[in-house]
Parts: sequence; structure tokens; C-alpha cells
Amino acid sequence: MNRILNNPKNNIIAVIITEIITLTITFTVNYNLTGIEAVLTKWIPAFIGLFTLFIYFASRLLFKKYNWLISMAGILLMFYAAIKIYNTNFTQTL
Repeated sequence: MNRILNNPKNNIIAVIITEIITLTITFTVNYNLTGIEAVLTKWIPAFIGLFTLFIYFASRLLFKKYNWLISMAGILLMFYAAIKIYNTNFTQTL
């Protein structure tokens, strides 16, 4: 079980699949924002995913065990951000 969790291929694929799922969630939101605010809000899970992959690759150089915790933290953070964006009422914001 530990070899499956620590496999870099599995972690990278899991982060990319989660990125696609969370981007699908955030792209279905009805934004009343104009310009760069709407674009940046839509792409927040992608930025989190890229940052997660960057930290994962850096941690692979330093540590050999428990790198899957970084992937899991990034996956949970992407889902949290996507759900918060999806549940936000953008009609009441300025």
C-alpha cells in the first residue's frame, strides 16, 4: 500500500485529474464579475494544482517517504476552493 501511495506517477495523475474536476466545477459557476476578476476566480484550482505539483517535485528531492501527504493536501485544498467558489453568491459582490 505504501508503494502505491508513494508512486510519483499515481500522485501526479491524481493531482491532474482533481484539477480537471475542480476546474469543471468552477467553470460552471455564473459569474457577474467582469474582466480579470472572473478569469482569475475560474482558474484558482489550477493555480493550486500547479503549486501542489511544484511542492511535490521539490519534496521528492528532499524526502523519500510521505510525499503523498503533499498530494492529498493539494487535492483537498483544490476541492475546498472549488466548493467555496461554487457556493459563493456573486450577485451580492461589488
